[in-house]
Amino acid sequence: MDIQSLLQKYFSTIKQFLPSEQKTSAVGLDIGTGECKLVELAKADNQFELVSWAIEPINNGDVNTAIQKILGELTTPCSSLYTSVFGKGTLIRYIDMPKMSLDDLKSSFEIEADKYFPFAQDQIYTDCYILHIREKEKMMSVMAAAAKKEIVDRRVKLFDETGVPAEFVSLNPIALANVLNVMGPSEEEGGKGKEDFTIALLDMGESVSSLTILVNKLPRFTRDIFIGGSDFTKGIANGLGVNFQEAEKLKRDPGKRLEEVIHACDTAIMNMTQELRLSMDYFATEKNHEINLLLLTGGASMLKGIAEGFEKNLEVKVKQWDPVASLKMAPEISTEEIEKKSLKLGVALGLALYQYDSY
Repeated sequence: MDIQSLLQKYFSTIKQFLPSEQKTSAVGLDIGTGECKLVELAKADNQFELVSWAIEPINNGDVNTAIQKILGELTTPCSSLYTSVFGKGTLIRYIDMPKMSLDDLKSSFEIEADKYFPFAQDQIYTDCYILHIREKEKMMSVMAAAAKKEIVDRRVKLFDETGVPAEFVSLNPIALANVLNVMGPSEEEGGKGKEDFTIALLDMGESVSSLTILVNKLPRFTRDIFIGGSDFTKGIANGLGVNFQEAEKLKRDPGKRLEEVIHACDTAIMNMTQELRLSMDYFATEKNHEINLLLLTGGASMLKGIAEGFEKNLEVKVKQWDPVASLKMAPEISTEEIEKKSLKLGVALGLALYQYDSY
């Protein structure tokens, strides 16, 4: 037996007596308009594993109770978690600035944030990230985010009351883009072999849909569109003459009434299509990047036929995007169950990923 074989045998033997590395998990909690979504994630051998997930409805506006229930789904007690805010009072800007260090950039924003955001300086929290440095031009592309203090402080207080502090507060669109940045899209979604491949990612929520455009996995444009699943539900209720609860059921499972349901949602879908076209045309003109693919995620994107409708009206390839598809699943997770609701978990997954790698 040669020396290498002896060493391998030696190390394999003593490894049995060494304590194994403790497996820790990261928790992301997305609080939406009508539901809380949780993802518990672990990383081992450079692979992410979905340890647990949960979706809990918010009944009668009682967010605290929903949080308590959903935290009870965790495999181990949670000492801290990452969360996010969204909608009015939040804003993301993409700015070209002279090259400088990240510390200098953050100091600059602390003083001059009102140049970039329509909020009073003392009313907002800000943060920024260097996306790309153009050495020849001595310039850099910067993503800057702002949120009103009252929104963030309210969220932090909410978690303090549950006994599980929020260690970090992000914005929904950034958390969602983080999934594509850290884990990468599939070869088909990522345009393998293509330079400057441009993806538009639409997170369709209950009251707000967020559009983020990414070039080579880095976000370059973000805006909120205040149209979402509740607009589809109202359209179904009015168009088919049913109550709100029945309209919700039909939206989730139209069965033989699919054509009627889609027709009832026509106004909301066309309004969203118009907003998407305006944003995509603007980006193509200002940034000289045509959109190669539109990915749909979020609860409202589960409406059957909506991808086909967008594709026809926008004349761009459209796909539903399952953010957890590339994760390894813990043995106790039911593949059948998560496939029914995985489109809702993108923001929570992006928040959990912050604890490993992120913007």
